[in-house]
Amino acid sequence: MNNQKNWTENLRPSDPLHRDRPDREALNVPGVRASFSLVEFTPENASENLWMAYFTVSDAVFREVNPRGRLPNREAVRRLFSKPNPLYTVKRLMVLDPEERAVAAASIAYDTELSPDYEGSSHVCQIQISVVPACRRMKIATCLVKHMIGKAGAMGKDTVRADAENPPGRGFCKYLKGELIHQEVQHRSYLADVDWQLVEQWCEKGRARFPHTTIESFQECPESDIEQFCGFFTEIINQRPVGEIETELITTPESRRIEERNCKRRGTEWHTMISREPGGRISAMTDITYNAREPHRIHQYFTGVSGRDRGKGLAKRIKAEMLVYIRHKFPDAEHITTTTAKENKPMQAINKQLGFMPRKTSYMFRWDLQELARRVDKVLSASSLKTKR
Repeated sequence: MNNQKNWTENLRPSDPLHRDRPDREALNVPGVRASFSLVEFTPENASENLWMAYFTVSDAVFREVNPRGRLPNREAVRRLFSKPNPLYTVKRLMVLDPEERAVAAASIAYDTELSPDYEGSSHVCQIQISVVPACRRMKIATCLVKHMIGKAGAMGKDTVRADAENPPGRGFCKYLKGELIHQEVQHRSYLADVDWQLVEQWCEKGRARFPHTTIESFQECPESDIEQFCGFFTEIINQRPVGEIETELITTPESRRIEERNCKRRGTEWHTMISREPGGRISAMTDITYNAREPHRIHQYFTGVSGRDRGKGLAKRIKAEMLVYIRHKFPDAEHITTTTAKENKPMQAINKQLGFMPRKTSYMFRWDLQELARRVDKVLSASSLKTKR
């Protein structure tokens, strides 16, 4: 609270800096005598000052959740943001104060018509908002939500989702009466602490029990397998626990190729591992990403087994085989992170045996857009009345 007071005392109420700027909009916050401005943040052509404003916000929020962790590599972030994925659109904004200091960052994301999920998700958008700690509890985030849902409504969206990883974000979503629809737990395993004897046992046991089940890996899905792989992936990814999320995820050969090309443009290696049964049928898969600018970390995404092949220990085997693959291919890697639905107890048990320990939980909230708009207006009206008194 003291930080907030000191910050607001230094603001000038009518700085001319933001006037007559066609690339900016005013963000009026009830009870704050300062002219905040909304600046469109387009990574492909953003100025260095705007990039620094973004990193000011993102680094501050990162430090809250990871006080001793390494900050994300800035060049990796620049390349990630500057190579947009054709399957979805992300529009970003920065909030600056009259001194050009970064106050907040916001984004709205949604599937494009190229996405195979578009038919089922065209009404949904994802909104994310981050406010620097010193500027919270000033209704800046609420005003940003009002601005973003105005944009979403103009695009025909009727459902808003948001993820919250830290307590302030979770509290804000609950304050706006968001419906909690899903929880995912991020786990991390340090390679130096992995029980490699157990890993080898799992690999050997799988090979002995099912000697004709082979393990393969690729970065670009072979053309001969892509139809089968995409069908397999679509089937098993929609069998995982997802709480109350209603949108089905669909992967097609076209979208897979787009994702592969986009990873390369972003400087990211995407490695997929599959198990194959006699006759060529794919029975299980897992995948990881690696960025040479951040060689200390690996992210493992999805691990799944087909319904007809469960009960054979394939999930354990393919997770273990991937750990061996990582150790040989990425010797500088220090840790692996993976995310699992809170209710997915079987996968959590496997992860625990492999040394993955829970670090944080991500909470997904959902709103009907019109209901959210009414809630935001009610909050801001109450704040305005309080200010007038």
